[in-house]
Amino acid sequence: MFRFGKDESKREADLPAALDGLDDDGMLWIALRDPTEEEVETVRRALGLAEEQAEKLLEPPGEAALADMGEQMHVTLYVAGTEAGEPILRPVECVLGANWVVTAHEAEIEVLEEFLERAEGGSQIGALDSPSFLAAGVEWVVNSYFRAFEAIEAELEELDAKVMSDLPKNVSEDLARLVELSRSIGRLRRALSPHREVIVALAHPELDLLSTETSAERFARIESRVAQAMDAAREAKDSARGSFDLLDARIGQRTNDVMKVLTLGTVILLPATVLAGIMGMNFQLHLFDLVWVFWIVIATMLGIAVVVLATARAQRWI
Repeated sequence: MFRFGKDESKREADLPAALDGLDDDGMLWIALRDPTEEEVETVRRALGLAEEQAEKLLEPPGEAALADMGEQMHVTLYVAGTEAGEPILRPVECVLGANWVVTAHEAEIEVLEEFLERAEGGSQIGALDSPSFLAAGVEWVVNSYFRAFEAIEAELEELDAKVMSDLPKNVSEDLARLVELSRSIGRLRRALSPHREVIVALAHPELDLLSTETSAERFARIESRVAQAMDAAREAKDSARGSFDLLDARIGQRTNDVMKVLTLGTVILLPATVLAGIMGMNFQLHLFDLVWVFWIVIATMLGIAVVVLATARAQRWI
């Protein structure tokens, strides 16, 4: 828990005392990581939060949302991150008052850790009011989606390069990975989309009691960033489809190469099979008593094979 002012910022241990000593120019930030029911209940009583707000701090809703409660505002954000190379979504609950902010999350959130480091270092991050503090967090949340889409694009480019250089031996694994990436893109896009409604609402200070002209301007800029992030999602989706088309084309090319070899083998062996069938007929002809005829037939078979291979080579079929 930190109390920020124009001249200094310091950590506070006692919530009621910190609230009592908070002036109009200061701001109190209560950062809850893996909050317990006891911690949430203490914050609820000290700040006068509703039961519904306390429940959200413990059990976040399934998507980004904004609840305007007059002198308080409850915002749910979903941050895009990675775990074991896979994109994941982490909820962050934010409750705003006139001069205080409560954040609650389960895992470590980079932007909040950065704020904590700056606060402990005596930075004047507290010069922000609570809506502007939220705007800084929302901006980082949107940027996290850009990083997630860029990571997916990088993996798709690597897969494309591997497919273009040579057809992968295990095509089923690459197809399965493309399906997973496509699902990840869709999940990230669906998680990002509700943030637009939240940001649009926060960009209009006349619609709530907490927003200011300064914070509204910041949210208006963030709104355009969200639109760009949605475009990045569509581009990533198109890239995934392009990767699938490329892999499908390479599989088709591989199939054509196999069929080409089989066809060429058939063309080579068919005349030899016909000759062998004719020469193997059970007719009593003097011709079959001549040994040199056998070698002529063998030479003819080899000659046909050579002619077929030479023709295929000249036509660049092989």
